[in-house]
Amino acid sequence: MSRFLSPSRHWAHVPDLGPEWVGLPVDFSATGWADPAAYAQDIAAALITRDRELGATDLPGDPGTRVADQILDTYTRLIGIVPAHFHLLLWPDLSRPPIPVFLGLWEPEQDRASAEAYYAGAGEYDEVSREMPVRERFVTDALGDGVRVLSLAPLASDDPEDADAVLAVAAYHWRTTTLPTDVQLIALTHELGALYSALPALDAFARGIVLTDTPTSE
Repeated sequence: MSRFLSPSRHWAHVPDLGPEWVGLPVDFSATGWADPAAYAQDIAAALITRDRELGATDLPGDPGTRVADQILDTYTRLIGIVPAHFHLLLWPDLSRPPIPVFLGLWEPEQDRASAEAYYAGAGEYDEVSREMPVRERFVTDALGDGVRVLSLAPLASDDPEDADAVLAVAAYHWRTTTLPTDVQLIALTHELGALYSALPALDAFARGIVLTDTPTSE
């Protein structure tokens, strides 16, 4: 049986990121930063300046360290664990945790329904979600007909105080034909309300994804 998660031969242009988005590079060799820690410090300073210019209330304590630590936490916990080619944070409000967002480009394998179940997560969460996944058709000009699935799943934890912890997931999937690719966009958060609030920004980002015939470097 063919496996999933084989990198696509194609690449993508992502939309111009607004001030609420933070890109997370994985390879720092072509950047001006030595490593994720240096990057996190500079981006934290930029985000704090952004909020002050927008008139947001100053964060208590040492906001620079707090924001940088949250960026580094994403590098530590999720990058390399969640398969993707583009890694981002959606972070409109620094007083709330950011929402990690991952865009993956994969070779189309097996039938479309199986790929949709795998990449959008509907099949995966059916048996364990506390609420049934909400599946909606999602069409973009560039990617065509796709799906968006909203799921709420229990989060495994050894801490009794976290027995009710959940993971709210928005997962999008398209199977394109002009440049054959399974496109997956996924956002994760522990707060269902935060996920629903983020949907307009996630949907807008999804509509801006454009595949190119530039080969991947993988």
